[in-house]
Amino acid sequence: MIGRAVCILALAGSAFAQAPDSGDYNKDHSFPWIARSSIDVFYLHTPAEPGRPFPYQASLYQGFTIQSLSFAWFHIGLRTRETYAYGFAEPYQEPMLLKLQGSAEILPDLAYVTLGGNIPLMTGKLNISDTLALYQAMNGYSGMPYSDFLSPQALQAAVFGRYALTNWTMLAGVSYARATLFGAIPGKSFYPAAYFDLFARAIYQGRASRHRIDAKGSVYGEEDNSDRIPAHNEGDMIEMRYEYLKSLRKVGWQMGLGAAGKLPDKNRRLKLKSDLLPPSRDENLQRAYGELSLTWVPSPDILWRLHCIPKGIFTWNGAQAGYETEAGLSLGLKVWEFHRIRATGTMILGRMYDKSYMGFGIRGEFAFRHLGIQDLDDGSDLVGGE
Repeated sequence: MIGRAVCILALAGSAFAQAPDSGDYNKDHSFPWIARSSIDVFYLHTPAEPGRPFPYQASLYQGFTIQSLSFAWFHIGLRTRETYAYGFAEPYQEPMLLKLQGSAEILPDLAYVTLGGNIPLMTGKLNISDTLALYQAMNGYSGMPYSDFLSPQALQAAVFGRYALTNWTMLAGVSYARATLFGAIPGKSFYPAAYFDLFARAIYQGRASRHRIDAKGSVYGEEDNSDRIPAHNEGDMIEMRYEYLKSLRKVGWQMGLGAAGKLPDKNRRLKLKSDLLPPSRDENLQRAYGELSLTWVPSPDILWRLHCIPKGIFTWNGAQAGYETEAGLSLGLKVWEFHRIRATGTMILGRMYDKSYMGFGIRGEFAFRHLGIQDLDDGSDLVGGE
C-alpha cells in the first residue's frame, strides 16, 4: 500500500535493536554507532508487453545510526531507487529520498517511543496512463520484493513496550502514519490513507529451541484526492505467524506458518480528479504461506542460510487463485572483529492471473560497527515494507 513507504516498526525496533555488544566502553568518551550500505537488484521474468522491458527494481541505501545518549538513538538514511512495474510506460525513479528517525527509551528496558519519516529530496513522475498499472502493482499481487515502492513525504510515530520473564519475551505496541500529499502525477496529486498498526510478538526460549508468535492488525483511514475529498476506504488487514527455531551446535533450522487476510474495500482505485479506467478484477488477495530455513555456522565468523517459502494466493470468492515459491541462499561474514558482510541470492517461481513468472534477486549489505552494535530479535520485521 502507498502509505507503507516506510516500515514504522523498523524505526521503532532500533530503540533496543542497537544495544552494544559489550558494556566495557566508557560512554563519557565514545558513542556506539553503525553505518550500513546495501544494494538490492531484482528482475522479474513475466509475459512481456511488446516494446517494453521486463519488470525490475534496483535500490541503493546508506544509513547511519548513533547512540548519542544511553537512552536515545538517531538514524539518518539516504535511498536511491528505480522501479519498472508491469504496465508502466516508463520506469519510476526516486533519485534521492532522505529518511530520518529518533528513538528513545522512556522506561528502562520496558517502554520506547520513536518519531521519524521520509523527506523526498528528488522525486520521479508518473503518467496518468500508469495509474491502473500502479494500482495493480500495489494492491494486487506482485512478485516484486518491494511493491510499496512509492515514498511520499510522511510522518510516523510509534509507542511500544518490551517485557522479559524467565523464558518469555513479550513485545507490543502501536504505530501511526499520517496521510501526506503525494504528487508524482502532475496535476493529479492525492493523499494516501493514514493508518494505524497494532502489533505484538511473544517469544518462548527453551534450552535449544525457540517459539515465536506474531500478530498484527492494520487499520486504514480514507484516501483523499488532491482536493481532500474522501475517495476510498481501504480494507483493514490482519496478519498472523508462528515460527519454531531450533539449534544444534553448528546447525539451526526454522519452520513456520503464516497468513495475511485483507477485508473488502470495494476494489480499491486511485481516485483522482479524472475518471480512471476501472480494474477488471478484484485486487484484494489473501495469502497463506509456510517457512523453512536451514542455517549452518561452520565457524564463528561464517554463516550460511538456505530458505524456502511456499505461498498460496487467492480471493475469498475463489475467482482468483495462484501460488508462489521463494527460495534463496545467504552468506554472512564477520570481518575485522565487529563488522558484518551479508550477501543473498533469491529466486521465485509463481503463477497468478493465468500468467507464470520467474524472478531473480540479489542483495548485498555491509555493516561497519563501532563498539559492536548488534542486531537482536526485536520484532522489527512485524511490519512489511522497506
